[in-house]
Amino acid sequence: MDTISCPKTSAALQGNQYQSLFDLVPCMISLQDRNYRLIAYNREFADRFAPKYLDFCYHAYKGLTKKCERCPVEKTFADGLSHYSEETGLNKDGTLTHWIVKTAPLRDEHGEIVGAMEMSLDITHKKELENKLIQSEKKYYAIFNNIPNPVFVLAADTLEILDCNSSVSRIYGYAAEELLGHDFLDFFPPEEQERCRNLFQTEHDISQVRQMNKAGETFFVHLRLSPSEYQDRRVLLVTTSDITDRIEAELKLVHAGKMATLGEMATGIAHELNQPLTVIKAASNYFTKKIRNRQPIPPDVLGEMAREIDQHVDRAATIINHLRQFGRKPMLDSTPVQVNEVLRRAFEMFSQQFKLHQIEVTWALGEALPPIMAEEGRLEQVFINLLLNARDAIEEKWHNGANRAEEVKQIHLKTYLKADWVTVEIIDTGVGIPAAHIDRIFEPFFTTKKAGEGTGIGLSITYSIVKDFNGTIRARSKPGEGACFTLSFPSGGGT
Repeated sequence: MDTISCPKTSAALQGNQYQSLFDLVPCMISLQDRNYRLIAYNREFADRFAPKYLDFCYHAYKGLTKKCERCPVEKTFADGLSHYSEETGLNKDGTLTHWIVKTAPLRDEHGEIVGAMEMSLDITHKKELENKLIQSEKKYYAIFNNIPNPVFVLAADTLEILDCNSSVSRIYGYAAEELLGHDFLDFFPPEEQERCRNLFQTEHDISQVRQMNKAGETFFVHLRLSPSEYQDRRVLLVTTSDITDRIEAELKLVHAGKMATLGEMATGIAHELNQPLTVIKAASNYFTKKIRNRQPIPPDVLGEMAREIDQHVDRAATIINHLRQFGRKPMLDSTPVQVNEVLRRAFEMFSQQFKLHQIEVTWALGEALPPIMAEEGRLEQVFINLLLNARDAIEEKWHNGANRAEEVKQIHLKTYLKADWVTVEIIDTGVGIPAAHIDRIFEPFFTTKKAGEGTGIGLSITYSIVKDFNGTIRARSKPGEGACFTLSFPSGGGT
């Protein structure tokens, strides 16, 4: 299509060369008089809008019957300067189009503004991409806000809260906007903040840490960390799961398991207490007889018997105190713990039972092991569960075995340090674990024992407690040749 122009326009273009350049510019150009009528336009404009000579620009662009409310050409006529705007209209085929407009004044030889040039660049594709991006952001932000767990966007270096979803208000008691700019570590008790800061630099999952809500109440969460990018910054996406109810339920199970263990230990405890009581009773009878017969007691005999009574009273008190401590409800706070000491205490609870069952216990404890971060009561329950399993496995094999004379009833306890991990092995010569069951033994309520002989929660609780201490537990076995449970804990609690 040829360019349509009035005589003034032709003079302004001065020749075919300028006419050709005007036509071939890859944007839409129109020239308008002061009444907003089209006095010239290039081929791109004509192909896009199918205008008519002297048609009003607003009609050609948008099919309007009056001037646009925000007209950049009008501003150019008013101040003689260039102006920008972003416009939307319809192509001649009826499709929606978007373009950016820039205007410039046309002056005559006296410097008077006689018209305006309007250049328009099609940005339809860009706008469509922008709209898709906006819709995508709205969709994902809606998903972000409707995730039932609190989700935080933290600056990777400072742990400053850059964004969070609306679920934080249900768990933490704050409105999302209240938290922006605050340090995420403020949710932790002051004495745990530095340890947690270090964990944020090295871990992707942080299990069972204490946090506080707006009311100052303490609860327990599991944190999942994922590195990402957010507004050209390195960030951590942190999802928190409130596990307080689960932990309380688990502690009730652990406590119930302890009570069941105390019941199992009744025979051994009675035997253990009977020895010091027998000594004390014998001494008491001796003193009573001597006093009744008005016979003197030699000083050396009196001193020796007094010491014996004192030692056996201490022994009985130690047993009772251990039972009292063991029977307490477990705590959640982790402290530095020596594995060897806890393992010895767990064994002492059953030492008489092992003797009664003629089970030999051998030891190979590593020296000067570093502490681990754990809670003594729950760690002791782990060892007790595994010792009970070892005892039961040995007894099952003994009762079912055809060659009792050749069977060895033995539990081997071993501890050592390997690559900064404190490791405990509990090895028995019991019936072993079938290959089909080895991957399921830590599942809740899974048991290979006969009905009424096991609940299937002991090893499940053991697995959960070990995980809470950032440890690992695995089992290996050859059926008929016993089993080995290996527990590993990061030295110093992984801090």
